[in-house]
Amino acid sequence: MSSLTAEVLDPATRPTAADFPALDRPPVIWEDDRWWRFTERTDLHETRYLGVYEQGSLVALAPLLVTRDGGGLLFYDAPKMVGDLNAFGDPERLPELGRARWEELAAALPDARRDQYPSVALSVFGSHHGIVHATGRTGAEQREVLAELPRLLDDAARTLGCRSNALLYVTDEQAEAIGPAAEALGHTPAVLGAESVMRLEAADWDTYLSGLTSKKRMRTNRELRQYAEAGFRTVIREGPDALSDAITDLQVGLRAKYGLPGGRPRVQRDFDAIRETVGDSILVISAELDGETVGFCLYLRSGDAVYGRTAGYDDDRAKGVYFVLTYYESIRWCLANGVRDIWYGLAAYDAKKLRGCDLEQRQGWFRFTGSGHETLTETIRLQSTGEDCRLRSLGPNSTTSQGD
Repeated sequence: MSSLTAEVLDPATRPTAADFPALDRPPVIWEDDRWWRFTERTDLHETRYLGVYEQGSLVALAPLLVTRDGGGLLFYDAPKMVGDLNAFGDPERLPELGRARWEELAAALPDARRDQYPSVALSVFGSHHGIVHATGRTGAEQREVLAELPRLLDDAARTLGCRSNALLYVTDEQAEAIGPAAEALGHTPAVLGAESVMRLEAADWDTYLSGLTSKKRMRTNRELRQYAEAGFRTVIREGPDALSDAITDLQVGLRAKYGLPGGRPRVQRDFDAIRETVGDSILVISAELDGETVGFCLYLRSGDAVYGRTAGYDDDRAKGVYFVLTYYESIRWCLANGVRDIWYGLAAYDAKKLRGCDLEQRQGWFRFTGSGHETLTETIRLQSTGEDCRLRSLGPNSTTSQGD
């Protein structure tokens, strides 16, 4: 029997970086106390924390995102994720019987989802698991905590009155401890996609280019030449002031293009919160044309890594800008400034792998207890199979287990 216990904490009582040094400028930005303060400002989820204790000492801490109804952000609202291919999954890759069953289940999903709220996810914005271990903990001690997380999350869900819970975006390495324990308790496993990471081993841009195949080197030089000939100029800005009005305009346009709610007030609120919490980690790489910003990538820097947060482009004026900014100009700046990893996030795997990213699989476990839970469980299994097929289709060695 494990001696580990847990307590659900609210933001006002959770330890800060001063109390829990592992939160003080860690290598992963999503585990930073400052980023957690950003997450706490969301109005789409209630933020809580799972404190894990051993003999009264705090040994691990993880964010909990509580959704009272179906209005949470898709990637952290467990019932909403089920059956939504914007979250993960590719049913077209299923065998014929699997595709047919997928269609049958779709009709029952809306009613089945409704009875799974409130819901709680152990995760943090950035599509990250969010688990932070106390400094000085050994690998064996960390694995013991991971193996107990499914049980402790179940207990937390009951404390919060939740009918469903999920442990999301777990690395392969962590899954070795979490998976058997979660499945023994009846949690349903799922492949949620893969984190795309560009590992930069070259000393500088010229060395990086020389290491590409001749075909990739020719394409890179051609696209950079076209970018310059079209009149684009790359501008680098760091710090809170990098989030200018022009960047806000492009982000508003991007959200409108994809039918996302909130408009300018939502974007302005998010950008203000980023400035006020992780402002000194902001890196914006933008393209200007005739003195106007027509495209940008927003990263957050932590140590020798940068983490992609969002991007935006003027569809009419920024032709050919996306790949140049996201990859070439980002890589060029990172190599010149001591950055060795670029974390691009989930999705768009073909383009990212083509440009040299490692794809690191992310897994999750779901538990539904409300009426219709069988429908959700069967759907999530099919959804996971489709996502797994998608990742495998990218070719051998397309995913790794390097973890975080």
